[in-house]
Amino acid sequence: MNIFKTKSAASGLQRGASMIEVLVAILLVSVGLLGIAGLSGATFSYNKVSQMRLTGIALVNDLADRARVNVYGYDRGAYDIALGDDFESAAVTVPDANLDLDPSVPANAITAADALAAADVDQFLRSVRSRLPQGDAVVMSRPGATARDLDVWLLWQEPTTDAGDTLFGAGQENCPSSLTPDEQALYNCMYFKVGL
Repeated sequence: MNIFKTKSAASGLQRGASMIEVLVAILLVSVGLLGIAGLSGATFSYNKVSQMRLTGIALVNDLADRARVNVYGYDRGAYDIALGDDFESAAVTVPDANLDLDPSVPANAITAADALAAADVDQFLRSVRSRLPQGDAVVMSRPGATARDLDVWLLWQEPTTDAGDTLFGAGQENCPSSLTPDEQALYNCMYFKVGL
């Protein structure tokens, strides 16, 4: 009988130990699940930033290609865009009369280049505002004797981003220096430098 009592006493201790083990296992699984949830949230944020970057690259490449075609319009500064510049209510198009102009006449070349640049800028702003949330753009052309550079800042407002978020702060570092402090607090920015 003594042997049976020892076994039952030992099995009673075993039941208590397994309950503690189960509680520890539940605690470890809970901590692991919380870590996975935090990791998936961060992954979503970084994926969103990557998506915005790809959209920005596509928009800037389109504008750069348009400026490369119209180098004279670029040299005249017709591709410059200030914050808040707006597009027309109807899409800007190049008048058909420009096709009949003699480009060897300087006034005709200016007219054709400016009209094409106006249509390009209008299309670019429409694309930015339709593809980025509350999007806007600042563009500065820097024609020089040896190089033609185009500085492009794409700006957007992220309604779900907290101002203390590190991704938001990183986006603010890329904003143009011409923004006021209130505007810098409002926008995320991407900067692109394109050589034509």
